[in-house]
Amino acid sequence: MKKIGIILLFTPLFLFSQKVLYKTITIKPFMYTQNYEHFKRLVMDSPESEAEFIDGFDFEWGYYYTLRVKEIEVSPLSDGTRYDYNLLKVISKEEVPDSVTFMMSIDPLRYYSKLEENDIDNYTLSQLNDSTYLYMDKVEIEIPKKLQEYFIKKINNEIYFRGNFQFVNAKRIRLVNF
Repeated sequence: MKKIGIILLFTPLFLFSQKVLYKTITIKPFMYTQNYEHFKRLVMDSPESEAEFIDGFDFEWGYYYTLRVKEIEVSPLSDGTRYDYNLLKVISKEEVPDSVTFMMSIDPLRYYSKLEENDIDNYTLSQLNDSTYLYMDKVEIEIPKKLQEYFIKKINNEIYFRGNFQFVNAKRIRLVNF
């Protein structure tokens, strides 16, 4: 009877325990557009982990990061997420040269189809001035004059496209070509 009580007492610890690892990871200097469960979003890119968001970490465009994180295994979520990440320490933050070019997808629609509900914002781009747009409320995109016509045509037709970009500063990137 005593053995059964002890087994019953410790069984929940084994069933509900979470695997926790302490890791050093790198974060690329740009985000990418991810097709999430029902909509698109911008997420971080880490070659050594599945980290797309790190609690306590403030990402800035144009910097390679080396981070010490706590990786907590969670039950797989509907979007495929298997881990939560918490920042323990920023080990390094290295600015990349502004000549570095990276490819990124731009999708004018947040959801996979047009929405009939008027109270839901389905657009990922907000025009800030004649040559700058805010993308997914995370990064400003500067469009050079020679590329504006093509860019505007794509967003007006709500067509996804890929482009090459360069860093302007920690909050802004510039479209270089399509």
